[in-house]
Amino acid sequence: MMRIGDMTIYGLIDGEALMPKEYLYVGDNAPTESDWAPFTGYLDTCTGHQLNTIGSYLVRTGDRLILNDAGCGPDVKQPFTGGGLRSALWAIDVSPNDITDVIYSHLHLDHVGWTTLGGKPFFPNADLWIDRRDWNHYAADDYVMEEWEAAVLDPERDRIAAKFAPVRDRIHLFEPDTEIIAGVRALDASGHTPGNTVFELVSDGEKGLLIGDLVHTQGELVNGWDLAFNGDHQQAIEAIEHFRKYLFDTKIPFAAAHFPGLRWGRLVPGDGHTDIAYETL
Repeated sequence: MMRIGDMTIYGLIDGEALMPKEYLYVGDNAPTESDWAPFTGYLDTCTGHQLNTIGSYLVRTGDRLILNDAGCGPDVKQPFTGGGLRSALWAIDVSPNDITDVIYSHLHLDHVGWTTLGGKPFFPNADLWIDRRDWNHYAADDYVMEEWEAAVLDPERDRIAAKFAPVRDRIHLFEPDTEIIAGVRALDASGHTPGNTVFELVSDGEKGLLIGDLVHTQGELVNGWDLAFNGDHQQAIEAIEHFRKYLFDTKIPFAAAHFPGLRWGRLVPGDGHTDIAYETL
């Protein structure tokens, strides 16, 4: 649990994805074994694969219960596993009926899974907030699902237009760099997807960032590794560089969508071998 001013934020685990670390990054600066060395504590002890936690962050502020992303849901295939978000909510005495808002960092499968199940809204009282660029891209009639997504779900049942059809009247499309809810500002982090978003939380003079899929590993944030699944590789690297500088300069806490355990952290000065290091809170 994290507190930002009067806000309380809970990390809610839905599942995991285990992927060979060698397949995650591409390009001239793809990490070597020595590059991975500072981050081996985040690798699976049995396989050596990179562990990505999948889930959501619940923000309690005033009379609102805001869910950042909606996990991958119970119907995905390996290497993804999901289905825990429902119990994670109940573990903190929250019903899906209590959620007032769902704010999506982007529209990949592991962030939208619980939006609807079996053609019914899972959060029946929630308003849904989506960057207009991501919606226009993924919900288009001619959109063809990416190969990696089509391999782990039902391409027809789970395409964005079908997934969101039962809640279409609850969707609000936002522009980048706008305050969408009091105390929640959507910041442009496009690159991973056309409308990839970082959410800035502001309360009582304090700030924190929910950085979503700006990065997927600590090494990617510190070193600017190029993720194989980025939509626009150059734009994604530029977004990482922009937010890395901001996080290092301000030292404000942040949480990513896939860091193991959904732990919060900070960027701090390095130990002499690197200029910047990641520190878990």
